[in-house]
Amino acid sequence: MRRNKRKTTKMSLLMMLLLLGIGFAALTANLKINGTVDVSKASWDVHFENVSITEGSVTATTVPTSDDETTTEMTYAVSFAQPGDFYEFTVDIVNDGSMDAMVDVVTNKVYSSDGETEITIPNYLKSSVTYNDGVEIKPNQLLAKETSEKIKVRVEYRTDIDSSDLPSSADTIIFKFSGTYKQKDGNAKPVRVDFSTASWNEITTAYENNPSSLQQSMLNGTTKEVQLDLDNDGTSETTGHLRIANISTPAECSTPGFSQTACGLVIEFADVITEHTMNPWNNSGDSIGDGNRGGWEYSDMRAYINSGKYLEGTENEVDYSKSGIYNALPKEIKSRIIDTTVVSGYGYKDSANFTTTDKLYLLSSHEVWVDVDGNVSSGIDYYDKAYNNTRQLDYYEAKRVTTINYYEAAKMPGAWWLRTSDSYYSNGFFGVYFRGDWYGYPSSNGGIGVSPAFRIG
Repeated sequence: MRRNKRKTTKMSLLMMLLLLGIGFAALTANLKINGTVDVSKASWDVHFENVSITEGSVTATTVPTSDDETTTEMTYAVSFAQPGDFYEFTVDIVNDGSMDAMVDVVTNKVYSSDGETEITIPNYLKSSVTYNDGVEIKPNQLLAKETSEKIKVRVEYRTDIDSSDLPSSADTIIFKFSGTYKQKDGNAKPVRVDFSTASWNEITTAYENNPSSLQQSMLNGTTKEVQLDLDNDGTSETTGHLRIANISTPAECSTPGFSQTACGLVIEFADVITEHTMNPWNNSGDSIGDGNRGGWEYSDMRAYINSGKYLEGTENEVDYSKSGIYNALPKEIKSRIIDTTVVSGYGYKDSANFTTTDKLYLLSSHEVWVDVDGNVSSGIDYYDKAYNNTRQLDYYEAKRVTTINYYEAAKMPGAWWLRTSDSYYSNGFFGVYFRGDWYGYPSSNGGIGVSPAFRIG
């Protein structure tokens, strides 16, 4: 019996070996991969077209030309005789190729008459090469296939100079601008951003990379809808419209004591979103008496739009921490809002301007209008004690808003508050009348509109 058992065991092993042998044979394969790639015709063609000389330019001794469809270099020469002379032309950069392109390297240099020695541009000259709408030309900007961008070249003999700046002898200055394009890659960015459709992340990124990419949206007054939950019930019931009010940060923004409310990327409501009193008041002379005592800093309005508390810790406290306008904004906006140093003018019962740090704020008089009455003893530049501590927002400057040309300051559906106390009266704040001109209102007026602003970053 044992002998038979051993024999069976050997047979089992033999069968296993045979099966393994057959298994390896079955896995043997001859693998082939055959591929065919059809390559379409491709072309790279970025060039200049369509030169147009601006009316009023001096006559050029060498006129820039683009007679054919392959011009990639342009040369011009002009002579200036006196301040005020200028030469300006526009030309299209065209991508007629089959591939998207993007700006690679941009240089803009000034040379002496030998064309080789780089110099600093003289004070008496000013030069620029930008897109036609003023947007700066920068690396990574997209030029899609079968599209074009118009650029503007300008050089001028400045008029805002002193006699000491004038050249003492005839001079020759050579300007060399170069923009190199390459095939689009993952770093490509649009030349300009459409505020109405871009995300807040795209807007912020565009501003950080090139503020002027938002310029056209600002100049056009392009708006973006925003849904507001003003009654804080969890459902948005009010539609507001935001627009870009400012993109520049001029040197004056670094002046000590200067308000930052018109510096950097400022967003404002283009309409009146609700109504609210600026400040309750009475004649008792206590902390809530005299409607503009304490100015913007101690106003009910400041607490309301920032979702804070008015007269915190007193028997008259009003708590907006679970309501107010800041809380009514969508999360994606609130996450972008930055703290802003706000300087505001004082009223009759105070003696110094107020400096606060706010998320949201109302505009001041100078941020809307430039006073052009020619008299520093009247008008808003007199009654607004912080007039010189801020500047006109880029949007209103572009619209040429002044105290006599004010219609572009109007918002629907009516009058809206400013944060500026009236220094002549003890209970007034300034506002924008329904026509767009300035007006003083009692601070207890509950029928004046609210249209805040904020900065993002």
